[in-house]
This record gives sequence, C-alpha cells and structure tokens, in this order.
Amino acid sequence: MLLLLLSSSATAQPALALLEKTLALRYPSAQLKSDSLGTRLATADSATLLLFDVRHPDEFAVSYIHGAVRVDPTLTAEEFDRSFAATVNGKQLVFYCSVGYRSSMLIERVRKHAFDAGAVSVANLRGGIFRWYNEKRPLYNGLGKTDTVHHNNEFWGKLLKKR
Repeated sequence: MLLLLLSSSATAQPALALLEKTLALRYPSAQLKSDSLGTRLATADSATLLLFDVRHPDEFAVSYIHGAVRVDPTLTAEEFDRSFAATVNGKQLVFYCSVGYRSSMLIERVRKHAFDAGAVSVANLRGGIFRWYNEKRPLYNGLGKTDTVHHNNEFWGKLLKKR
C-alpha cells in the first residue's frame, strides 16, 4: 500500500500517515505527536525533555531538532546504559529518526533500561523528523537554523513536502 501511495508525487502526507500507523501497530511504544513536542520545547517544560536523534551522522549533519543528542541506530541496551543512565533520571525521553522506524526499534531495546535508570517516560516522535519538517517546524545544523532535511534517497524523499 505504501509503495502505491508513493508512486504519486502529491501523496507525502497520506503516505507518511499510513507509515506512522503501521509503525505504531508494530512497535507498541508511546507515540508523541509533533505538535505536543513543539509545545513542550517552547515552554519551561523543555528542561525535562531529552531528545535522541536515531539517525546516522551524515543525516544528523544536515539537520536535527534543536537540543537533540545523536545516537547510533544500532546502539545496544548496554551501550545506552553506559552512555546515558546517569542523565535520564527524571527526564521524558523522546526518540526520533526519519520516519519512526529506527527510533521505534531502539526504544524496544532500551525502554526497560531507561525506566530502570529513572526516566519518567519514553516515547517515539510520531512521523519522525519528516513529519516535523513537513509541518514547517524549526530545524538546525552546525551553522544554526536550516530548511533542509536528509531524505536518504528518492523513495524516502517522496514522504517530504516540497517547499
């Protein structure tokens, strides 16, 4: 079904919405909508958030959500403990990748460890950075604000709205 939707160039949002639903069914972790994250990031509540960008370094270099910490998509639960157990206590963890697949898989591996280390909640950003970008929310890179997101290839690029 997704392949059918992506064959048309005007279907970024319906195809992304279908992918979001499919991932939410396959990976039963909490899903945070981008508008909820945007609201939290704009308030004092943002101090309780810890964002994890679950993409490769070349993707992260193009753009990321402000304040995100990049983690490797293949990070093990033990590596998560070593790197982040001391920083997640009392935090609301939000994981994201391009569309939510890699971040959902990582959440499955680290959820128990995150809660054991004191995390308040663990959620996946529904639709990932693609949904964030499509909703014209702010992105950053090493130089400051940017209006670009890494789309991997032509297939995945069809999930992005042209600006």
